[in-house]
Amino acid sequence: MEHNYKKFVIKFIAVFCAVLLLIAGIVYIADPYVYYHKNGIYKRTFTKNFNMRYQIPGMIRNLEYETLFVGTSMGHNFKEEKINELFQTSSFNATISGSSAREQRKAVELAMKSKNVKHVFWEINYDSLAGEADRVDATFPKFLYDRNIINDIPYLLSYEAFKKIGYQWENQQQVKSDVNPYSFYKFGDNKKPLTVEAMKEELAGQSAPPATAHTLDSYMESFRANMLPMIKKYPDTKFTFLYTPYPITRHMIIQEKEPGINEARLETKLKIYHELQKYKNAVVYDFQDEEDITFNVGNYIDRSHYFPYINDLLLKKMAATKPIQSTEEYEKKVENLSSQLENFSYDQLKEKQLHVSNK
Repeated sequence: MEHNYKKFVIKFIAVFCAVLLLIAGIVYIADPYVYYHKNGIYKRTFTKNFNMRYQIPGMIRNLEYETLFVGTSMGHNFKEEKINELFQTSSFNATISGSSAREQRKAVELAMKSKNVKHVFWEINYDSLAGEADRVDATFPKFLYDRNIINDIPYLLSYEAFKKIGYQWENQQQVKSDVNPYSFYKFGDNKKPLTVEAMKEELAGQSAPPATAHTLDSYMESFRANMLPMIKKYPDTKFTFLYTPYPITRHMIIQEKEPGINEARLETKLKIYHELQKYKNAVVYDFQDEEDITFNVGNYIDRSHYFPYINDLLLKKMAATKPIQSTEEYEKKVENLSSQLENFSYDQLKEKQLHVSNK
């Protein structure tokens, strides 16, 4: 009796494992979310996922590019078409809304393993650097950001993936073949520009971030753990770091409530630049003190994000002008921003959109 029981258990386990392998094999071959291969056994496309952390790795693996953008939503509207035109390259914008520096590093690592990346544009964002250096969002699927299929079980055995295969197979005529993955996460073109009063309403009730997470030490620890290793590991890849132009009013929320955070941020700029000077493959652009952008609320669609034409302007500046060339030059820029914060008043703000005033 005991012998028969053991045989039954062994057979049951063998059948169970065989079924799991069959399911995993079907999902891998069909690949409904386009993670492993762009061309499949039937028509399917990239799908705009509400949580872009799940879609970006498939795009990193399968789209063609040699220039990569990483960062937060402040970089979403860097259009690949404009990047390609100005820098004579092929590009992909892999920015992830609200991403941490560790998540951005994972995106860079996956791109390096997947493509011959010659240039990385990397937004330096204090919210990304804050907190623990290995911090990731609770929804971040680490298993999708490497080339190790063994740890992809959550996808390969996903019931949702299996259902997606059935839906795609049954609705081949409805699955669009001309979907444009480069437009998935672009936004803001149809928004109205803010007025000074609207910006004040946007800022009402806003508080400064937690001072315990936003310190010079935490910023630098994250930079050294996530960005610096990539520069060292890939000396033949150019890394262009940039600080995007938040409206001056966003800095002022902090200045009024936690001025020590702004002091840490200004010092962080110089410390990061000092470390990057050691490497020939790293440069820095900083647009946070440019008053024609940051003091003009008409350039913004909310308390943080600017219109896509500002992204175009930043690209043009980076294509046509040199990055920061010396510590002395950068100290002047940092001092300029510090002075803006110390002497700010709301009557300095403008409302006319920059691209309108330039016509």
